[in-house]
Amino acid sequence: MQVLTYSWLNEHPSARKGEARVFIYIAGSMLPVYRKTPLTLLEQLQHPADKGLEIPDPVHAAQVLRRVGLYRFKGYLLPYKTDGGYQSDLTFGDIERLMALDETLRLQVLQAMPLVEVGIRQAISQHLLEIHGLRWYAKAELFAPPSTYFNHSELLARALSEFHGMPDLFVGHYRERYDQNEPPPIWMVAETMTLGNWSKLFEALASQADRDAIAASLNIRASTLASWLHALTVVRNVCAHHSRLYDRTFNTMGLADNRRTKRLLRQHSFDERDEGARRLAPRFYALHRLTNALDPASLWTTELKTCLAPCTPTELTRIGFRTGWNTQAEWNTFSP
Repeated sequence: MQVLTYSWLNEHPSARKGEARVFIYIAGSMLPVYRKTPLTLLEQLQHPADKGLEIPDPVHAAQVLRRVGLYRFKGYLLPYKTDGGYQSDLTFGDIERLMALDETLRLQVLQAMPLVEVGIRQAISQHLLEIHGLRWYAKAELFAPPSTYFNHSELLARALSEFHGMPDLFVGHYRERYDQNEPPPIWMVAETMTLGNWSKLFEALASQADRDAIAASLNIRASTLASWLHALTVVRNVCAHHSRLYDRTFNTMGLADNRRTKRLLRQHSFDERDEGARRLAPRFYALHRLTNALDPASLWTTELKTCLAPCTPTELTRIGFRTGWNTQAEWNTFSP
């Protein structure tokens, strides 16, 4: 690819007076190079203030930006953007509250993940080792042929590399005591495999009977479980990287196991505009179902309701819920 760089002074509509712009010409298009001038924290605050954000305490606001950065802060401002700036009466404190809510949402997801991740890998692993042996994950014949989504040999190589790269005592013990020409038993590798790899392994199982049996142990249909594992992998990674969860749109996912449950959720729990289950709320439902299946004594759903109780109707909508979702039977009882 041929790349040519041009620069000129005050010849582009986006250039301010006296400011040079540099453009990169690629395949017939001309794109500006990002060259904004670094600003102090107080100078950064002036940008949203000029667009209408009320900042009654600039010193405190600067301290907040010192912790989170303007770029991250502005992500929470996007829903309030208007043609002329930001909606009237919006304050810096309003956005601080959203950031605190976002942190609460992430912590709520992460609170469920130890139970869900460990429980899922145990459900998959136990069923398959009883039928296919302690190294079932290394048997290519148990999985679908290579595709753009799944390649067994690549996943196996990655899983073994991750296992041997871990500093855990059990890994060193295995290397010292056992023949390395054979892969470790699944219960060891399971401790180092990611949820994303478990999601791919489950969906790529060649036997529908195996998928059905694993899902049945969780009171979930196999197709729904496959969709949920993929969706929860994404949510988990968003949380692990401290990215914004509030008002986020994801890829579509399976909503529930049967038409009746889907209809009830759409009518009473989820925002009617979220046709593709792309908001956070359907992922909360998946965690509700899985935590209850893995531990009927789990209080995770109760804690979720407490977490979201202070939310305004608008905030609930941006998460993907309707007002009153927490009183619906789908969230108070557990049934497939």
